[in-house]
Amino acid sequence: MTDDGGRSLGFAQVSIPQGYERFMLRQLFEPWAAELLARAGIGPGDHVLDVASGLGPVARLAAEAAGPGGRVVASDISAAMLALAAARPADPGWAPIEYLQCPASAITARDDSFDAVLCQHGLQFFPDRAAAAGEMRRVARPGAILALSTWAAEHPLGLFGPVNDTLREAGLAEPFPRAFDPDSYRVSVADLQELLQTAGLRDVRVETVILDARWQTAEAATATLLGMPFGPLLSALPADAQEQIRAHLARKLCASADGVTVRTASNIAYGVK
Repeated sequence: MTDDGGRSLGFAQVSIPQGYERFMLRQLFEPWAAELLARAGIGPGDHVLDVASGLGPVARLAAEAAGPGGRVVASDISAAMLALAAARPADPGWAPIEYLQCPASAITARDDSFDAVLCQHGLQFFPDRAAAAGEMRRVARPGAILALSTWAAEHPLGLFGPVNDTLREAGLAEPFPRAFDPDSYRVSVADLQELLQTAGLRDVRVETVILDARWQTAEAATATLLGMPFGPLLSALPADAQEQIRAHLARKLCASADGVTVRTASNIAYGVK
């Protein structure tokens, strides 16, 4: 997921990837992966790097677009996430996906290796965003596109805002610094524009995109906690305390008999090397 020490250690815990897969991958991150890929222009035979790949929603769509003649590398700091991603079945018509454990600030790849470098909802967590952007540019070929998404600083934090508020109000300790600070999860249009231009990219553009994420039941929506670094903290509480926290989160998410719908906003930035 990320190369911030505290956060990456949280995602590396065995229980986190399973919860992420069951309760957030299809509902939240696969739709956002499709938005990122729609702007990346990946074609047959392309070589693609997906940074902070997690369970690989971006990498898998890239592999489909690149086809059997292409190459996809999914990099992440979390060995647990990569192991579960690699265990997911792949279509024989896709490009092969390689799984690479490394931080975004030190990508284990040669200069000028990829036709596209992608990063979905990872940049906001990197302790050195400029170093990560520089590394992504380094491994991109001349003329390659770099496309990334972050939660938008100009909008509410979607799912994670109510989660952070709920856990802070319950008195839980932060599992890593600024875990309950919404600004630590978001990046503005202006900051993304400046970051990519400073990294040496040209033709930089940033779009703000809105998507609604949906969970069929309140139980499924509140179970997203199990796919976050907060999950082990919640699981360590007595059962009645866990139920109280999840009920409080359901109220914040305006859960109803029809389930839960959460509006999410991302800034998607892209530029050319």
